[in-house]
Amino acid sequence: PIFVTLAEQCIEQQYGTLTIINPTIALTTTSGLSERRILTQRYHIHTVITCHQPNQLNMSQNTNINESIIIARRHEGDKPPTQFIQLDRMPVNEYEVDDLHRCLMECPQGQMANGWGEVSEWPAEYMETGDWTPAIWRSHELAKAAANFASHKNMQSMKQVGVSPSDTGPSLRVHFKSEGPDIPGSFPIIKSRSADGQLRIQSKPDDHLVPKKWDEEVRKANGGTYPEADKILRKAGYLLITSGQDNSTARLVAVASEEKFVGNGWMPVTGLTPEEAKAVAVFINSTTGRLQMMRNTRRKLTFPAYSVDSIANIRIPDIKDDRIRSTLSDCWERTKDMVVPQFRDGECEVRRLWDEAVAEAMNWDADELTRLRQLLHNEPHVRGLGYGQYADEVDTSDNSGSKPPFRVRPNNSGFVEGIDTLHLNRLLDDFDVEDFLAKNPK
Repeated sequence: PIFVTLAEQCIEQQYGTLTIINPTIALTTTSGLSERRILTQRYHIHTVITCHQPNQLNMSQNTNINESIIIARRHEGDKPPTQFIQLDRMPVNEYEVDDLHRCLMECPQGQMANGWGEVSEWPAEYMETGDWTPAIWRSHELAKAAANFASHKNMQSMKQVGVSPSDTGPSLRVHFKSEGPDIPGSFPIIKSRSADGQLRIQSKPDDHLVPKKWDEEVRKANGGTYPEADKILRKAGYLLITSGQDNSTARLVAVASEEKFVGNGWMPVTGLTPEEAKAVAVFINSTTGRLQMMRNTRRKLTFPAYSVDSIANIRIPDIKDDRIRSTLSDCWERTKDMVVPQFRDGECEVRRLWDEAVAEAMNWDADELTRLRQLLHNEPHVRGLGYGQYADEVDTSDNSGSKPPFRVRPNNSGFVEGIDTLHLNRLLDDFDVEDFLAKNPK
């Protein structure tokens, strides 16, 4: 980024410090990987600060997205771990700012006093690879578990085992339109990602499509189907994985059945038999699968979007192993008719059964998966509430939290008509750049 490049020329070369406010999601996306690696090559990423209290997510003004403060320092030699500070609330006045500072100084690691949050460390070798994922988790335990599952030696990525997800949504939206199931040549798809969409792990089509530009004679000559539909349906799969959804109000991240479908908002996965698809659906919906998905998101932390590459890199068990496959697919059969609660509803029987099947199939500790599942239930962007916060504490009338965030309020400047005050900072930046270039000619 231009700002970072310019800042490098301005800060002190030996002990200089660079502070950046970035969208939190930029600390996990594939598109931001090069920037993260460059920063860790040139600096020691000393501290990353994120607030996880809903409605107090931003670190800058005029935005409502999750943001993080990144503090980078010049550093010679081996780099120490990075400090991640997960705030449970933002200070609302000068007294709380002082209290937060004092509590931070007294807490090198662990839970801070007075309910401010948690301080943890992340290895330098992880940071250098571009893995800054602790920023998106309130619980450091979930950050560690997600990283471990994403590199687990007893699992391979979907891409490695020849399983291929496809994002059929864009093509369906551009070239097809909704019609009734009785229309000749229409085909079913999986569409809705809302709380009222897919309610069970067994996929259920909720829309039927036909080409926007269709020719009835061509359909008849083609044996009753449209050539455009035939082309897209070659990507249909027994398993479909969400391409993005609300982390709080949605219910499932994967569905499967014995019938192949394509999806809009759901990515069909090819290369699986029906039984294998059922097994993978149980695994992806388990705590292990969800943690892997949620660590590689795009767009927004509360409503993430997933790319084909991020889904293809999810590690899954060896579904060619008869015992593993049957253990997981049998669980799908037992739970296929169970309505799955929303993520924000927390503990439920069906998620417990999925985790128990994964623990049995992989010979893992079921109690450990239970512990991680319960931590995931309490994540603020899953539960919809901050740590230690209850629904009756939240004032929803103005979409704020229990306390208003601390903001600097400038006085009215009284500019004459015609001055665009929204661009004054940009103008000042332009002056600073011109002055710097004048003093430092090439």
